[in-house]
Amino acid sequence: MPANELPVLTAMPLSPWSEKARWALDHHRIEYAEEVYTPMLSEPALRWRLRRVRGRVTVPVLFAGGEAYSDSFDIAHYAERRGSGTPLFRRGLENAIARWNQLSESAMAAGRALVTARVADDPRARVEVMPDAIPRPLRRPLDPLARVGVRYLLKKHRASEDEQENRAALRDALGELRTALADGRQYLLGELSYADIAMASALQFVSPVGDQHIRLGPATRRAWTDLELAGELTDLIEWRDQLYAGRRA
Repeated sequence: MPANELPVLTAMPLSPWSEKARWALDHHRIEYAEEVYTPMLSEPALRWRLRRVRGRVTVPVLFAGGEAYSDSFDIAHYAERRGSGTPLFRRGLENAIARWNQLSESAMAAGRALVTARVADDPRARVEVMPDAIPRPLRRPLDPLARVGVRYLLKKHRASEDEQENRAALRDALGELRTALADGRQYLLGELSYADIAMASALQFVSPVGDQHIRLGPATRRAWTDLELAGELTDLIEWRDQLYAGRRA
């Protein structure tokens, strides 16, 4: 990639993993282009760009300066090195931030399994999440292909299909967040850090943020809402919403 070209973020519009990367890039005022990744359909081209014939490939991926950064955490570190604005990885807090990020990864893996199963069972949600390039009149006839795509995601990520097990894993991870915020603090580590971004993004699997941040169709929003956990975690949802209102452009 020539030096004067913008970095390119390959991402899924609804993915909390992609949102973590976008938030870090936007916080550090990194200008970038975004290309939409569609599971199954976009994978061959991504493999070619990554020179990765075997093994699992996932997004987000940031292509910048001849390098590929294949993880939200790595993309956030790239933004920290190249951008402006206040640090998201303050010196001395690296281990704590890495731990919160890992907790968010565990929470989101469980949340993804829950959401994917609900989308698999809802034809209206499957129609809504089809790529924008597919005209509306063609979406219902293509629903069998969408169903295959949803099942492909479950298999690709080796997700457990035990609903209670996944909900318990998500609840446990967010319980640690609730404990850390019990003293009323605004940020996990004193000031805004990547730890806050990571855990706020995980809450997307409980109750999605408003459409001004991530636009969802009505059936998709229902599929992404876990009514049981949303009722239990109203304090964390409020914390997340305040964080978005104050720190997400």
